[in-house]
Amino acid sequence: MADRLLGIRRMRAQRRRLPAARQVVLSDGLWFRRHGQALVRFRPERPGDFGLLNLQGMEPPAYVPAWLDPAAPLSWVAVVDVLRATGLPAPVGGGSLRARIRTVPIRSKRLQAKMAEVLAFAVCRDVLAELQGVAAELVA
Repeated sequence: MADRLLGIRRMRAQRRRLPAARQVVLSDGLWFRRHGQALVRFRPERPGDFGLLNLQGMEPPAYVPAWLDPAAPLSWVAVVDVLRATGLPAPVGGGSLRARIRTVPIRSKRLQAKMAEVLAFAVCRDVLAELQGVAAELVA
């Protein structure tokens, strides 16, 4: 009985958080449309950014640049547009694939530009490695 109640509470919490997550996704989508060449968006973390990961008991990915204070709070998000960064075409119906990474506040535009390069490269490397693994499984 207790497990069932816990499951119902999780489902209700997930429903409450879904609108916040949807708002975050729409906001990022609009931002990337307005900034046609941008690969990464840096902004303060909002409710809904990692709600579904937290519900599943997973930790969101995080990155703190070596030259910044590792004790600084992870209160910002770097949103990487994976399709733009890899150079892959967008789906026919529109949309994109974006990765959200927790990070420390990076307010300087110069540092944001530097970090955008690093994060876009790292995310692309990971995505391509994953695709190679999937392709190898399909061939085997």
